[in-house]
Amino acid sequence: MKYLKKTTIACIASFGLIALTGCSSIFGDNNRVVHIDSEPKGAKVTVNNIAVDSHTPTEVVVKDMFSPTVITVQKPGCTKKTVIIQPEFQKVGILNILILPGFIVDAITGNMMKVPEDKRHIDVKTC
Repeated sequence: MKYLKKTTIACIASFGLIALTGCSSIFGDNNRVVHIDSEPKGAKVTVNNIAVDSHTPTEVVVKDMFSPTVITVQKPGCTKKTVIIQPEFQKVGILNILILPGFIVDAITGNMMKVPEDKRHIDVKTC
């Protein structure tokens, strides 16, 4: 009976710790979509030197949250515009200092970082 009680307490404590892991994954701002528009419309978009299948207006998903994302918008005969999105740390991730598994979860998923609010809608004038 004593062994069963210790096991039950250990299971409840473990479940509680697991439930609290990944604060940024659960409570953070995980929106990685960036809306890109240009004047004139129909400009070609590249993300980190890889062409996107559509032209402006379009939306792209920022995948790498640990290094800057370079978005280039260009229409033939017009000026090429480049925007660099530097991910920023989510403040809710500070809670992960208390629980190491949460830090690991957020680090693996990239959710400890976020796309800044002012970079979620890019509107450039190319001509």
